[in-house]
Amino acid sequence: MRFGVLGPVTAWTDDGQAVRIPDRKVRGLLADLLLHAGRPVAAAAIIDDLWGDELPANPTATLQTRVSQLRKALDDAEPGARDLVQTTPAGYLIAVAAEAVDSGRFRALAARARQTGSARMRAATLADALTLWRGPAYADVAQDAFARATIDRLDEERLAVQEAYAEARLVLGEYDELVAELAELVARNPLRQRLRAVQMKALHQSGRQAEALESYGDLRSRLADELGLDPGPELVALHQEILTEAPTVRAPLKTNLPAEVELIGRDAAVDEVVERLASARLVTLTGAGGVGKTSLALAAARRSGDEAWLVELAALDAGPTADDVSALIEATTGLVVLDNCEHVIDAAADVVARLLRETPQLRILATSREPLAVAGEHRWPVPPLDLPSADADAAASPAVQLFVARATAADPRFTLTADNTAAVVALCRRLDGLPLALELAASRVAAMDVRDLVDRFDDRYRQRGLPDRQQTLSAMVEWSWDLLGESERAVLRRLAPHPGGCTLAAAAAVCAGDDVPVADVAELLSRLVDRSLVVRVDGTSGSRYRLLETVRAFCLQRLEAAGELETTRLRYERYFEGLARHTEPRLYGHSELFEYLGGLYGDAPQPAATPAAMLPRTTTVTSADGTPIALETYGAGETALVLVGGALNDRRTFVPLAKRLADRFTVVTYDRRGRGDSGEVLPWAVEREFEDLAAVVDAAGGSAYALGVSSGAVLAAEAAVYGVPILGLLLIEPPFIIDDTRPRLAPDFAGRLQELVEQDRYGDATELFLVQAVEMPAEVLAPMRSAPLWKELEALAPTLAYEVLVMGDFSIPDHWATAITVPTLVIDGGESRDWRRNTAQVVADLLPDGRRLTMDGHPHDVEPDVLGPIVEDFVARTMSRRLG
Repeated sequence: MRFGVLGPVTAWTDDGQAVRIPDRKVRGLLADLLLHAGRPVAAAAIIDDLWGDELPANPTATLQTRVSQLRKALDDAEPGARDLVQTTPAGYLIAVAAEAVDSGRFRALAARARQTGSARMRAATLADALTLWRGPAYADVAQDAFARATIDRLDEERLAVQEAYAEARLVLGEYDELVAELAELVARNPLRQRLRAVQMKALHQSGRQAEALESYGDLRSRLADELGLDPGPELVALHQEILTEAPTVRAPLKTNLPAEVELIGRDAAVDEVVERLASARLVTLTGAGGVGKTSLALAAARRSGDEAWLVELAALDAGPTADDVSALIEATTGLVVLDNCEHVIDAAADVVARLLRETPQLRILATSREPLAVAGEHRWPVPPLDLPSADADAAASPAVQLFVARATAADPRFTLTADNTAAVVALCRRLDGLPLALELAASRVAAMDVRDLVDRFDDRYRQRGLPDRQQTLSAMVEWSWDLLGESERAVLRRLAPHPGGCTLAAAAAVCAGDDVPVADVAELLSRLVDRSLVVRVDGTSGSRYRLLETVRAFCLQRLEAAGELETTRLRYERYFEGLARHTEPRLYGHSELFEYLGGLYGDAPQPAATPAAMLPRTTTVTSADGTPIALETYGAGETALVLVGGALNDRRTFVPLAKRLADRFTVVTYDRRGRGDSGEVLPWAVEREFEDLAAVVDAAGGSAYALGVSSGAVLAAEAAVYGVPILGLLLIEPPFIIDDTRPRLAPDFAGRLQELVEQDRYGDATELFLVQAVEMPAEVLAPMRSAPLWKELEALAPTLAYEVLVMGDFSIPDHWATAITVPTLVIDGGESRDWRRNTAQVVADLLPDGRRLTMDGHPHDVEPDVLGPIVEDFVARTMSRRLG
């Protein structure tokens, strides 16, 4: 549920429906709680805020009635939402995250804008923040004293964002629009010097110097009369600058750029290229064919404000000289756009070097599939358009936006609907977000339903008005292929079996052969990267190399035509099956990621349908600190079993095991990462985790067996020490480091993880954790990061640092030997690393009622049919001992 205070106080369900709040006092109660979101408000304080001196006959009972009315209104709109309004010993609180309230989202957007270097992105983010306002803040209680300070603070923050928004637009040259819009804002806030400065600059740049000076004079008079002050030094300097400088005159520029065409999803990229051109004389946009280099270059050239002259080198025949290139360039001292340099690379490089040397004021923006390798060159790789992370995010994806725009142009009846969103998303992903590929596909919508297009799309679809080399996707790739040497072609086609990319070691293992020595693979890969046929992706565990899907499809055809498909397939499968088999430790609950490594095309495994009788019962319990904890229950046996995940597990990863055990036990999984703000105690604090597990055990029947994986095993054991009523423990490889067969983690490891998360680099944080904490080889991670199920792991990144802190110094707690008295089975895999197996034995020997079991021939990520009988046997043994 979401809440609004930037206007009348209101609430909306997750699907956008407004919640009806019954009367003014209940809305006032909601406002008071939202003023202190996440913190309790004493009942006496709320009574004073709502009624002041006009108290009802029984204030406490009346407040309780209003609280009940608020809970009912929320619950009627969205079942379960009544639990957001909680009663604590300190008073009432509303348990919502900061960004669930529009004021919190407003502040977050404002903060994000302050950290953005691009003026266009900053302006767009600030505009998004301002659109959240629906009127005066807390409009329902604006006259009440308890809200006054917060309203004043929000009004000040809004005005500061309006000023920052105007400054960003000033950088973008929107002078005339700003002059009109700022007049009313300045009239309402005549003493704001920052606001006046923006207005004066906009007036001056619009050629209205006299009005800019008049605005300064008005401010100076008001400051003197009302406050006895003078304008600040920055404003005085601006006034002097306007007095001595003539207004900007914007004369028509000499240019042959074609008429502007709508460019979708590239605003930030255009800003970055323009900023790069401001400090570099040669910027080369590189990237695969169809990625949109030319469109981006033309947009940046228009926005640069200089005379810009376009030189289309694709018109030249093969083998041109530098003189041939020079003949296409008109005399200009501004910006030259050299388009399609790759097939005349040597001649283009010679001309660029001469122009930069002979014309000091000239700047050059080149597009090429490989760099020009000229001194002073700044290379800017052009990425494909961003793809949607899920169907729900489709409308916000630039790739989907481009497809929809072009499809609508081809067929005005086309719209993005719930029925076709999945097909559009699939098509955008299949085409890697390449703008040209998306436009070619969209051009067919008038003749074919988009769902059929997903199944039938191939390189025969043509679009009029493009050069011959761009008429088909295959032709684009083939044009680049023809420029390669035989060794480069061999490596390129042999990369095709890798569905999500590979490391250099994997490329050497699969691509080398009689015609390509292993020692040459690295250099050949580097050349292919320079020619934009291979994409290098840098991660925290090193670089990996991948093909765009369109290039990969072409290379698979070439691999078959060369008669190498079967031999390359065997090399690939032998290499990756070996890695998948010996990679240790496996990721509990994520075995499908390993299945992905063994197949040539890497299709995501299809989950089996779940019988209705096996569907879980979803409920919510409240922890001791008032936090709601989501849990799922399978089966209805007399004995309860709670499954506790570790760093890389959430409740979804336990589903197969929970279903396997559901006919014997009441099996409960819960969401360790679903905690909200728990007041003064940080989310995910260890004590709070014990309280959460206690609440889950209580909901399961009052006592339970606990199965924990990795750091989850440590947490379950510590909970038993803490006093949670646990009948027995099954600990799967608690990751204590007790010998020198594996290195310890660096002291700052948790901090490095948190830093990556704060930078929104969830994938890099997960990769760093897997390589250093889990000891997973980089060769396995390279294709895994492109696997369909990788997002499930990436979503766990925000709590990885916490999991490291839970483990402390990774040594076994001293108190376990005496404090853990319940029967305990310590489980390890026969294929696990030695240090993990050694730890399992030490832990089992340490506990007074401990026993070790090794799953011979298995990693610890075993099938439920292997682990299920182990669990059943352990519970049966311990229960018979208790009864006996």
